[in-house]
Amino acid sequence: MQNKFHESVMVNEVIKEMPKGKVIDCTLGTGGHSEALLDKGCEILGIEADPKILAIAVERLGKKIKTVLGNFSDLDKIAEKNNFTEVDGILLDLGVSNLHLKDDNRGFSFTQSEQELDMRLNPDIQGVKAIDLLNALNVGSLTDLFERVMNKDLSKKWAKEVIFNRPFKTVADLKKVAFNMPHKKSLDSATLPMLALRIAVNSEYENLEEVLPKAFKILKTGGKLLIITFHSGEERILENVMRSKGFIIYAPEGEVRENPRSRSAKLHIYEKDDYKKYNLDN
Repeated sequence: MQNKFHESVMVNEVIKEMPKGKVIDCTLGTGGHSEALLDKGCEILGIEADPKILAIAVERLGKKIKTVLGNFSDLDKIAEKNNFTEVDGILLDLGVSNLHLKDDNRGFSFTQSEQELDMRLNPDIQGVKAIDLLNALNVGSLTDLFERVMNKDLSKKWAKEVIFNRPFKTVADLKKVAFNMPHKKSLDSATLPMLALRIAVNSEYENLEEVLPKAFKILKTGGKLLIITFHSGEERILENVMRSKGFIIYAPEGEVRENPRSRSAKLHIYEKDDYKKYNLDN
């Protein structure tokens, strides 16, 4: 990977809102947020699903934090094993890093036309690639896959076009289909289908739904759960599971100018004092 570290978004806002104490960074990445929280005096357990990205974080932070290769959907088990069962704060920075989009070889970005459509964060334990979904699912299942980020009519159209244009291998194969498909002028025509595939391959929505009640049980009273989202699908899950989108902070204008990826970032803040409000006891 050419760029050594992922440029974490809303670091200053996370530092300001995160309590000092024991913190679980559920999406460690290359360690940007955790490094800043260490400077604040936090004791950190970092969880990262991608072994390549985790290796960069370990090189960056050394033994300053505990690190675990795993998925945050297993937060309760990971926390118990590492004696982080009563914590002051938990952070989730959703999506993938700019290293995946720019310098990886797994087909995360529509700009990397020659790459295979893989999209697995951890190929060692994940069997199904994006191309497997494109080449095997029926029209109904493909419609459901695309409908997570598109309206129903466009999802049906995409599903039919995928079946008609099989087999798929590379990003370029998908872009050929996307070229003549309806899309927002502000987005590349391949953006939404590739997002839908990434979400499906890595069970992103299911993992988010699973981690939310686990996170609140691990937090101390008065502790905070901080979640950075990047699109409406993630926000819908927060609203459905938590019965709220939380208190929201947007990326400041200066950061958006310096790092365009932050333009869609929102920091959602939940306090353990409001546990009953979020109806997560069931």
